Amino acid sequence: MDGRGKHRMLTLTAFGPGGARPASLSEVSDLLRGEAGQWIWVDITDPTDEDVRLLEQQFRFHPLAIEDTRNQHQRPTIADYGDHLFLIVNPVGRSGEGVAFRELDIFLGANRLVTVHLGPEPIIAAARQRIGQTSGANVPTPGYVLYALVDAIVDGYFPVLDEIGDQADTLEDAVLASPNQTQLAELFQMKRDLIALRKVIAPQRDMFNVLLRRDHSHIDNTTLQYYLRDVYDHLLRATDLVDTMRDLLSNTVELYLSAASYRLNQVVNRLTALTIIIGVLAVITGFFGMNLPLPWPARDASTATLPVLAVMLASVLGLLALFRRAGWL
Repeated sequence: MDGRGKHRMLTLTAFGPGGARPASLSEVSDLLRGEAGQWIWVDITDPTDEDVRLLEQQFRFHPLAIEDTRNQHQRPTIADYGDHLFLIVNPVGRSGEGVAFRELDIFLGANRLVTVHLGPEPIIAAARQRIGQTSGANVPTPGYVLYALVDAIVDGYFPVLDEIGDQADTLEDAVLASPNQTQLAELFQMKRDLIALRKVIAPQRDMFNVLLRRDHSHIDNTTLQYYLRDVYDHLLRATDLVDTMRDLLSNTVELYLSAASYRLNQVVNRLTALTIIIGVLAVITGFFGMNLPLPWPARDASTATLPVLAVMLASVLGLLALFRRAGWL
């Protein structure tokens, strides 16, 4: 795993009738065998081989799920291993090159929740803040903490989508005013960002559809169905927003091509008008053979020189008026 053990941190929190409290590794076995209403949340940052052994020996998670935690940059997925669920979800952020996705691996059991990630994860802090508001008599369950995690992740998609939408609106106005290659590059970058977002949002939407349609012993659907449905609705809205923005960007690309084609036609028209004017003047001067001595006008210059120049000037003015009327100038 990239960054394995670089900033390793193990945070254990025990939940029970008395609320939440910090726990130690020595309590894990007792908490896993504890009475109803007690459970443990283990958050692992930059897991080491020792942490992997903890997942294997103490929590007895499925080897395939543990293997997935060692291979980062995976798409969202959900797997049911009987006594526990394994989920991969992807928080999003913005980087200099566009959207950047992180990976958060979640193990969920009846009395256990384990989160695994690389580096500090703001989603964990957001979830802790939310469940802190439920302290007291209402002790959160592992299923509710799962909801708090994924809800914070989904909420993080909308500021990114809003930013892309504002950028698209600004770019559309700029394209209408003066299209250039830089704008086209920005349009394609935003389209790539939206495609990447949809590849992450759509699978998570399907994941929650599965959670809503199936009964899992680790999740009390009677209590959590409204929360999970809320997340599902937000994912549906995010998916629709991504599709709408993709259509908008496609229209903006077409607008750019139309505007660029229009400007090219304008340039071609002006060059054509200039070529016609030069051609007419060349015909007139060539027909009259106006090889004038220097300095001009000479005393013995033909009296036809000035009338010919007048004809040339009148021809230029007439052509300019004709081109302006045709919309070439």
